Amino acid sequence: MKDMPVLEGLLKYIDENIVPFHMPGHKNNRRGFEELEIIRKNLYKMDNTEVPGLDNLHMPEEMILKAEKMAARAYGADKSFFLINGSTSGIYSMILGTTRPGDRIIVQRNCHRSVHMACLIGSLDAVYINPTVLDGFNIAVSLDIDEVKETMDKNRDAKAIVLTYPTYYGTCSNLEEIVREAHKRNMLVLVDEAHGAHLPFSKKLPKSAMECGADISVASLHKTTPALTQTALLNVNKGIDPDGVRFMMRLFQSTSPSYVLMASIDAARHIMERRGEELLDELLENIYDLKNKISRLGYYRVLDEGCKGKASIYDVDLTKIVIKSPFGGRRLEEILRKNYGIQVEMSDIYNATLISSVGDTKDSFEMLYKALYEISQKNREDKTIDLKFKMPGFQPSINMREAYYRPKRKVKFKESAGLISAEMIAPYPPGIPVVLPGEVITYDIIEYIELIKANNIPLNGIEDGTANYIYVVE
Repeated sequence: MKDMPVLEGLLKYIDENIVPFHMPGHKNNRRGFEELEIIRKNLYKMDNTEVPGLDNLHMPEEMILKAEKMAARAYGADKSFFLINGSTSGIYSMILGTTRPGDRIIVQRNCHRSVHMACLIGSLDAVYINPTVLDGFNIAVSLDIDEVKETMDKNRDAKAIVLTYPTYYGTCSNLEEIVREAHKRNMLVLVDEAHGAHLPFSKKLPKSAMECGADISVASLHKTTPALTQTALLNVNKGIDPDGVRFMMRLFQSTSPSYVLMASIDAARHIMERRGEELLDELLENIYDLKNKISRLGYYRVLDEGCKGKASIYDVDLTKIVIKSPFGGRRLEEILRKNYGIQVEMSDIYNATLISSVGDTKDSFEMLYKALYEISQKNREDKTIDLKFKMPGFQPSINMREAYYRPKRKVKFKESAGLISAEMIAPYPPGIPVVLPGEVITYDIIEYIELIKANNIPLNGIEDGTANYIYVVE
């Protein structure tokens, strides 16, 4: 086939027969789930619109309402809502449906960009808490409980606290304690649980946000359960009025919702509710076996339960496999793809991060270990530098929305001290924004970013990825 670049690119990727240690969690249905096969065989016949008998996502009364009630039961929620525009639409709805313009909220600073964008759209006053960083891996992993409580006490008027649980790397803060402390101060707890859609189905994994008592959470089914990309759930706990959230979902979700994606949500819920515990037990056995064999190599370092208690990590989701390589994560990713046909979820200068799910097979883990073993034997002399940087403080000046709408100009970054940034700069790793729109660029920030650049660490969020120039507010 010609003149169809997207189709051609996808077919080329399929022809490579890649072992996918990345999302989506269905893993190309390598396990042959019957529910997913039904969708595949009837894909075009299922792609319909709101005709009689097929209900309406925005005003569900029949089959969609019944399916959402089943999802609520599976996730221990009072109410659950289908999301077909991904977790981003749910995060917008969760935050903007429970706040008003000018409200103050407390935010985990290494949150997903959708949280920052919700603050911009809603003209919210965000107070940030920096996450802890795990030595060795140099990644943002958790929150210090004492710092959380101190921040809440200093901002008693905050309407809510927005948390990421678990992180991209599978690390968890003590969410139950944060919920208790927030509720004592009459604050809502809103959780980006994008990477935790599988948690309710195994007692061997961290508790889900609903089980920890969070008020609202958003879970990406497509990341860690056998669901199609863009599928997610918004879960609401008892005692929370969902009307504002429901209104915002109608605002941020398509008026032509995909029935294929809704069927995928329903199918993934069905698989996980019926067989989730058994499938996750099998998955964890494969992960334990892999990690034990990797540890015996004495070459890589793997983030595991031994990290609990370090950098305020309360628990670890072991289905995220974070491997620190002596020669760096990016090169490890490159070698795994080029030489072994294995694709990881992401990599940074230190680590490769792999996402496993109930869609993975034992064969995939065996191929991964074989590759890691061979790589370790061929690269014994390669070493990477372990860099440690102390992050500078941040200095808010105006809110993000005002920074966006004010006139801007482009200046040399080295000459921007004292000016208000119109852009975000987030070195990756550890993925914590050093400056956000509306914050003052200080000499310490300039010095820190120049040090980051000198060590070839990528900068996310800024238009000029080299950070030679930056947009500032007039």
